[in-house]
Amino acid sequence: MAEQSSETAAQSAFMCQFCDQQNVKWKCEDCGIFICSMCKEKIHSRLKSSNKHRVMSIKDIGKIPCFEDELWYHGKISRTEAVVLLQKYKYMGDGAFLVRESETSSGNYSLDVLINGKPIPIRINTKEESGRLMYFFTKNEHFDSLNEVIDLLKHKGYRAKQVETEHVTVYKVALADPIPKETIR
Repeated sequence: MAEQSSETAAQSAFMCQFCDQQNVKWKCEDCGIFICSMCKEKIHSRLKSSNKHRVMSIKDIGKIPCFEDELWYHGKISRTEAVVLLQKYKYMGDGAFLVRESETSSGNYSLDVLINGKPIPIRINTKEESGRLMYFFTKNEHFDSLNEVIDLLKHKGYRAKQVETEHVTVYKVALADPIPKETIR
């Protein structure tokens, strides 16, 4: 008997939880539901706040990126915790950084970096393109992995703008060493 592909197996093992058809192609990580392409576009996308949901191809289930082994990845810590850590390790100088899950946008990340002694957050968004998860922090450049984003910012740097109440500040972001992982109490 020929082996079934993981996509075919998932399609036959799960039914769309909106229309009960067996042509499942997607899973919403936030809702925890399996859906077909038609329901993804016509129903799920119209749900309140679903634009922040991470919907992935069933081909990629089990391939969710795991950054736990990366020194720079701090997981689900708050912005406040990130600021406390950056202030604590201020002596590491400009470019000291950490990456955490975004508190406000599921599936996205925040890169918090010391610039001129101040913690500056930079959002790193994710989106699915042609069945692949892509990472970006500017409109023009998309990357295959979060590691590629970090490498670019370590080697080439990036000019970031921060709009404050009365003026715009432009920062040169060049990553140095990651902030050590620890629990804030």
